[in-house]
Amino acid sequence: MSDTCGSKVIEFYQDSVVLITGASGFLGKVLLEKLLRCLEARKIYVLIRRKRDYSAQMRLEQILKSMLFDRVRNETKAAKALFDKIEAVEVNFERDDLGLEPALRDRLRQEVEVAFNLLASVNFNEALDQALETNVECTRRVLNLLSGARRIKSVIHVSTFYSNCNRTLIEEKIYDDIGFGGYDNIKSTFAKLQDDHKQFLSPVVLGTFPNSYTFSKKCAEVVVRDKFGHLPVGIFRPPIVTSSYREPVPGWVDNFNGPSGMVVPLSQGLYSAALLDPKKKPFIVPVDFCVNALLVCAHDVSKSSVTKSIPVYNYTDDCNLWTWDQVINGFFSGLGPIRKLVAKYFTGTITVNPVRYAICKRIMMFQAFCLDLIRTFSGKEKIMQRLFSKMVTLSEVLRFFCLNDWKMTNDNIRRISDEMSPLEAEIFPLDIRKIDWTEYYRNFVPGVIKYAVQPRSPRSPSIAERKLKESKVRETKKLNSGLFYLLWSSVFIIALKIFKNLFNKV
Repeated sequence: MSDTCGSKVIEFYQDSVVLITGASGFLGKVLLEKLLRCLEARKIYVLIRRKRDYSAQMRLEQILKSMLFDRVRNETKAAKALFDKIEAVEVNFERDDLGLEPALRDRLRQEVEVAFNLLASVNFNEALDQALETNVECTRRVLNLLSGARRIKSVIHVSTFYSNCNRTLIEEKIYDDIGFGGYDNIKSTFAKLQDDHKQFLSPVVLGTFPNSYTFSKKCAEVVVRDKFGHLPVGIFRPPIVTSSYREPVPGWVDNFNGPSGMVVPLSQGLYSAALLDPKKKPFIVPVDFCVNALLVCAHDVSKSSVTKSIPVYNYTDDCNLWTWDQVINGFFSGLGPIRKLVAKYFTGTITVNPVRYAICKRIMMFQAFCLDLIRTFSGKEKIMQRLFSKMVTLSEVLRFFCLNDWKMTNDNIRRISDEMSPLEAEIFPLDIRKIDWTEYYRNFVPGVIKYAVQPRSPRSPSIAERKLKESKVRETKKLNSGLFYLLWSSVFIIALKIFKNLFNKV
């Protein structure tokens, strides 16, 4: 894409040097793919930590082998040259110097022009001091590195729309009402405490925040404002980020967080329950639209770097929103006819009542016990109870976001959307109001199954591996069509029908 006529955004990235943290995450992978496929950056530095026996380079290679990058490989000329633009930089985010050699540190500071800080821990149940370490202190260390960057034009710190979820109205500004003397005081106090004392104090510090993740992201925003206001930096707040709408393929997702985990049991004909208010309207954005907004916001920050205030971008919109009830029905539309019927009338329960949900959890775990019993008779490992326990845990940490809704302002997002040229609007579609949610949710469940439940191996399997996989597929089909469905049809569906009739008004 050498012709930049009609697009200041494309021109901004042309021959630029980009740095990304969090590229191994869901949002980071899609950002990296879009940069390679649509923009002509000269160099992309990816800061990755070593994970067990996998070096940063090995982890990068695994990322690039995934199905997400098929379009780059298949539709782009000289794909190898594009991949060669990426350089993995092994870092230790726990060290103030990030574990970088002085020469490499100087090179980064000499070359980097645009930076995206996506680094975060999204473990909602994480201890507060650990969440602050990852989401605040690691951000501080990355921005310290960028403070010495000589050619820096734009830095985007990715926060979350729910960093101020203790408020009913969330505006595009930084709220510093942390309490307890501010973040620095909380940090120094926790440093002096033993683990049991930290655990006792954490709920008091969190106050009305539902978890350590949202509170730590709020603290990070304040630190960005107070410590790094001299940088051309902006804060980007996405809400719940889900599978892709169009790019690089419809329905791509690689995790079971949020709604993805909710639909897995239903897609397999299993019973699933969710504690949510069907009348509430969640803020959900497809990951590809989110990445487009990220890229355009970075360009916008470079234009507004002369202003004193840090721009904040609430990437949400209260127009064209669906209720949870509509979203769940949208999930059903992506199922086959039989499973859609079973899910809608038998195996899917939505409730706002905690008591009813507690009973539903018992049913889910009993179901998992029965499935493990079948696996035991088949000579397989018992894994279903563990998997269902994880899914229940994921569902429960989201209950705060499923039972509440918020008002918001998004003037900055609407402004950059209105300022885009026709070419930019085509290459970087980001207007949430224009999403066809019917089409989107129709592709949602098939996408989860194809890309998350049954992902393609990142390398070509051997003949033995292919035969083993084919054997497992045959066994799975036999299980689904044989004993499992016999048990399910004769016990669960009848029981669930009785259960739903008894509690349909609860």
